[in-house]
Amino acid sequence: MFIKRKKTWIIQAANVTVLLCALVGQLPFSSAWSQSEETFMLNLNNVDIRSLIETVSRRTGKNFIVDPRVNANVTVVSAEPVDASGLYELFQSVLAVHGFATVTSGSFTKIVPLTVAVQSAVPVVIDETSQGDRLVSVVIPIRYTSAQEVAEAIRPLVTVQGSVSAEVNSNSLIVTDYSLNIAGLKRVIRQLDRF
Repeated sequence: MFIKRKKTWIIQAANVTVLLCALVGQLPFSSAWSQSEETFMLNLNNVDIRSLIETVSRRTGKNFIVDPRVNANVTVVSAEPVDASGLYELFQSVLAVHGFATVTSGSFTKIVPLTVAVQSAVPVVIDETSQGDRLVSVVIPIRYTSAQEVAEAIRPLVTVQGSVSAEVNSNSLIVTDYSLNIAGLKRVIRQLDRF
């Protein structure tokens, strides 16, 4: 009788294990867990992007308005925990990879296709290095060369979603692109704009 009970218990434990594995497989995050209140490990495998948006909203306190065209399955592998600002930077990168971007509108952030974001009110920033994979616009004064010449020279380096134009009166460039790309463009511009 003891052997029969032990065998029944093993079968029940195996059934519970299979059930738990099946449930875990149905969870949106294959391995997303919090190390502490301040940091977060994020590992996703082919998860609906809307689940990621909900998690980022909860962790960062940001309010999102999601365009109905924002649909994708995402995979993210995180080797180290991130805090809320690191999570938001990671989120911006995931959006960029899938052809989406954020546009700030008051206390809300719209998540839209890149083509819509470029046509929206892209923020003008002074220090774009802290913006991660976010679309921003910067005004770059040109001191020694023609802004039109510099614009033509850097146009091939601007991403498909970005733009560059020369403002002749102030001899400046207006560049809209991902902030990380703009940081690189500024280095090229410094080399071109020499006395």
